[in-house]
Amino acid sequence: MKLQRRTLLRGMFQGSVAVMGVPFLDCFLDSKGQALAATGQRIPTRFSTFFFGLGLTTSLWVPKKAGLDYDTTVQLKPLEPFKKKMNVFSGMRVMVDDNPNFQHWSGNAAIATGIAPTKNSQFDSKTIDQTIADVISRGTRYKTVQAAASGDPKHCYSSLGGANTLPAEPTPLSLYTRLFGPGFQDPSSGDWKPDPQVMLQQSVLSTVSDERKDFMKDLGAGDRARMDQYFTSVREAELQMAAELKRPDVIAKVAIPGNPGEMPVNYALPNVRTVTPLMAKLGALAMATDQTRVFNLAISEPGSNIFVPGDPLGYHITTHMEAIDTALGYQPKVAEYNIYSMEILASVLKEMDAIQEGDGTLLDHSLLMAYSDQSYAKIHAVDGIPIMLAGNASGRMKTGYHIAGGGNPVSRVGLTVQKAMGIAIDNWGKGSMETRSAYTELLA
Repeated sequence: MKLQRRTLLRGMFQGSVAVMGVPFLDCFLDSKGQALAATGQRIPTRFSTFFFGLGLTTSLWVPKKAGLDYDTTVQLKPLEPFKKKMNVFSGMRVMVDDNPNFQHWSGNAAIATGIAPTKNSQFDSKTIDQTIADVISRGTRYKTVQAAASGDPKHCYSSLGGANTLPAEPTPLSLYTRLFGPGFQDPSSGDWKPDPQVMLQQSVLSTVSDERKDFMKDLGAGDRARMDQYFTSVREAELQMAAELKRPDVIAKVAIPGNPGEMPVNYALPNVRTVTPLMAKLGALAMATDQTRVFNLAISEPGSNIFVPGDPLGYHITTHMEAIDTALGYQPKVAEYNIYSMEILASVLKEMDAIQEGDGTLLDHSLLMAYSDQSYAKIHAVDGIPIMLAGNASGRMKTGYHIAGGGNPVSRVGLTVQKAMGIAIDNWGKGSMETRSAYTELLA
């Protein structure tokens, strides 16, 4: 095959020629809880993240007892209804090695990638949710879905690497429209049928497969790698379209709510408290109807600017400006903001646990990782960042434990998460945070 810049891959579709372009190449230049569905398919295990800024107050959240039946502390009190379905990790450490401790970024990035970032506001690899989605989201309508309860689409910490994060849906209305607007068909509907436009698009992609093989023979190594990446993205599009042509095999009995309409979405705490559970419910419904198997939700950016109406400082500035109460030994106003974060997390878990699915709930068939950017925000400390896991990953994760990290790298949690999600992985992280030691005592 003679290769030119305008080379097109061709195939026949319904008696007509279908064509597909190719990207620019170098050669163009001179140089348990797993109830079975009716089809025999297991209920899929889902993964979620919940990000909250500015951490918690160590003396108020870390349980004194490690292991099972740990004590419920002041700041974990809002999560008590889910205590038996959670694991909490204290004393986990971010090793920055020779890199700076980028304020409000190093902790976030290290937990998400297992790597202390070398640049501010950039990830040194794809984030853990994307790694997991590569395995578990095949055949779903969306590989991952992101939402930002702060109203800013940039408040998302899901990335394929580098400075670009995936855009988040910034309002309940935009999230609803994406998930349940045009293109969505309720899998429980009696008149469900494939979208003919999707059928056409999928057919056009599949018709060029034979010519693709001949095309690849004449490429150099660099162009072959580039085309492999390109065809991988095309394949992902094919899988998404194939999913839209097949009625999802849904176990959960859910009702899709109506359009939520416009509402205030900003940093004001009353609005965050209203928006977050609504977004969590929509994300839970998306997972229950197999629109996606990975849902990422953030309530703020690192260095949260959430505020209580009437508070002239807000959360972030308070962490730096408020004095430590000598009698209490901590910052009382900051401690209140910390509890708000845990109350909001509890509202997310409530939405996931409310959906009955097979012999459990959506939460039982999921693993949610909640984490922050700092431990002690006043000095931007990254030792002891709180991490929580909720759900038992369809029986693959034991729950109800407090793991006292004792200075272990945060990457141990990430490795444990990936193993529980069925990822074939032996080690994770880089530099001082590279680890082969998952918390095997939590893996069922």
